[in-house]
Amino acid sequence: QARHPGDDMTPYYEQDGITIYHGDCREVLTLVTADVVLTDPPYGINGGALQAMGRNKGDYAGGFNDTPEYIRDVVVPVVRALIDAVPCVVVTPGNRCMCYYPQPHSFGVFYQPAAVGMQRFGNLDAQPIFYYGSAGGGRLGKPCSYVLTESPEKNGHPCVKPYSAWRRVLASLPEGIVLDPFMGSGTTLRAAKDVGRRAIGIEIEERYCEIAAKRLSQGVLPFENVG
Repeated sequence: QARHPGDDMTPYYEQDGITIYHGDCREVLTLVTADVVLTDPPYGINGGALQAMGRNKGDYAGGFNDTPEYIRDVVVPVVRALIDAVPCVVVTPGNRCMCYYPQPHSFGVFYQPAAVGMQRFGNLDAQPIFYYGSAGGGRLGKPCSYVLTESPEKNGHPCVKPYSAWRRVLASLPEGIVLDPFMGSGTTLRAAKDVGRRAIGIEIEERYCEIAAKRLSQGVLPFENVG
């Protein structure tokens, strides 16, 4: 059972088993519990080289700087605390700062065969997926990696996760309440709603809380053809 804040913090959104809190996850996490964490935190790329091409990856709104120092000093301690408190934690840490995170118990990637990002030895064609804790029973034959060919939804957030791929990751995880402490535009919560799971999202920027609430007010999204 999730324990929701009472007078300490009123949910920004609460409907159909999905709850959004607008605030700093370091404060809200002391007031909620969950069984599974699935989250895509900031990457520490300062907008990245793609900013010059108008892509604005990592160009977040809000009162924090998307720097490696922010990842090391704020994001990683949150993830460490969650690993200690929640049975199953799955994080997509990005490439630049992934070595700041604890060593995962299992490792996968989103393989992007059409990727155009560049690094010194060639295309940046994979994004890591870190798995911590217990996966539950019946894992034989289930993937840790996924081919990613879909385009993410354009909704005003700079780093939206492609919906159907993200939903596949969620479907591979144990049952129970899902938590996303770096909720962004709410892809984790949208996927949880569509498969009938309860979920909690925390987001520091109110603009993204609004986007997530609007996405959650839509009907059930199709599995394969969300762009």
